[in-house]
Amino acid sequence: MTDTGGAAYVETPPPPALGGLVRAVWSSRTAAGPAAPFRVLPDGCMDLILAWGGGADPELILAGTDPVARMVDHRPGRQRLGLRFRPGCLGALIDCTPRDLLGQSPDAAPLLPQPLRDAARHLLDRPDDARSRRALAAALAGLAETRRRHLPGPALAAALAALDAPALVGPTAAAHGFGQRRFDRAIRRATGLSPRHLARIFRLQRLLAAVMADPTISLAELAVSANFADQPHMTRETRALTGLSTGRLLAELGVRKLQDADPARGQTDPVSNPGERP
Repeated sequence: MTDTGGAAYVETPPPPALGGLVRAVWSSRTAAGPAAPFRVLPDGCMDLILAWGGGADPELILAGTDPVARMVDHRPGRQRLGLRFRPGCLGALIDCTPRDLLGQSPDAAPLLPQPLRDAARHLLDRPDDARSRRALAAALAGLAETRRRHLPGPALAAALAALDAPALVGPTAAAHGFGQRRFDRAIRRATGLSPRHLARIFRLQRLLAAVMADPTISLAELAVSANFADQPHMTRETRALTGLSTGRLLAELGVRKLQDADPARGQTDPVSNPGERP
């Protein structure tokens, strides 16, 4: 569990039946007190989110793929339960394309097929009920079976995994039987993003994983570990995707004290609180 700016956040593996669709199940609760903005970092995934409490109406939310970080506000006392889908999977199960949801978090109800919408609403009424959670998992599994041909096939799924390995876009496409243009169309259709942009996001996530595994790692070592060309390249990419230099981002996440300024500007950015999907 990580306290991110007043929000208690817990992430757990999905039920075995959903392992091919869902990367993680997460929950959070925003602490009482003044509302504070949260920085949502891009991860290449789409989320189905149930939100309740905090004196506001319950909500079903579809969080689309984020091309860059964005700031969101969470009402104090608000609780959330989320399913983080593997890249390319949730878009195959809803009545909307990932491109239409890029960087958006609309009301999910009009975009969910009825069996999934009904199960999600039932769980929203009883968020702690184990039977309702199992019913939602069953609805997802059933929907995945009926829409199997829309899910990423073995070649595309393997290519997505390779981009996260990491691997270069061109060789990845060729290694999995795609021409460059066909690969670009397939990745955009599955995630809303180009293969190169998705690979940049995956690299950012590798940076975060590396520093979480070893908070004492130097920035130069971190750049090598996450497959950046060098430390200045890492700083430029981190700023482009999150709005912060690497050092400022790690300070905001509470991983380490602020130690660096952006070498390209010689200055740092104002700190704001990070957080999970809205």
